Amino acid sequence: MNEKFFDLAREKQDRMINGALEVFAKNGYKHASTDDMVKAVGVSKGLWFHYFGSKEGIYVFVYDYCVKYMLLELSTIVDENEKDYFELMKQVAMTKTKVGKSYPYLTIFLEEAAHEAETEPVRKTAESRRIYEERIGTIFKLSEIENVSDKSRRERIKRMLDYCVSCIIREKTAEAADSEMIFREIKAYIELVRDMTMNLT
Repeated sequence: MNEKFFDLAREKQDRMINGALEVFAKNGYKHASTDDMVKAVGVSKGLWFHYFGSKEGIYVFVYDYCVKYMLLELSTIVDENEKDYFELMKQVAMTKTKVGKSYPYLTIFLEEAAHEAETEPVRKTAESRRIYEERIGTIFKLSEIENVSDKSRRERIKRMLDYCVSCIIREKTAEAADSEMIFREIKAYIELVRDMTMNLT
């Protein structure tokens, strides 16, 4: 990419990043259109290609940018010493909704990118993908749902919460809900599931 992109006013940078994130999140790499980015942001196609060279260049830039941004926010919110799974889920959810203030489609983009099938974009973002996945894995590595003894039940509960958080973020982002409201909704579900597990053995 052309480093002069960072010489643009921050507002314009963020408009371009948000435009790309929304288009890639909704369409995947193959079906994402730079024309749609132009329409969403009001910045000429020539300027996009001046800074990023190609659609692939845009994708690689925003992916790397999102990972760095998310990791920075995780480092300020997640308590490294917390071992309770539900508390960590709330902290990660708080991070996701916080980044949504500036970049509403960032979390959705990273979720969709995890399933991206196009070879070259995946190859060129491989290192950032590895770093991000390892960081998320590290956060939850030592945490557990202590009061549920059956491992298969614990794993189902974790997957259920992952689906729940993802669904709420997608639904509320589409409704342009504010990040505080999204977090309150997610927190209520996490606490509900936590309370329900108290009755499981």
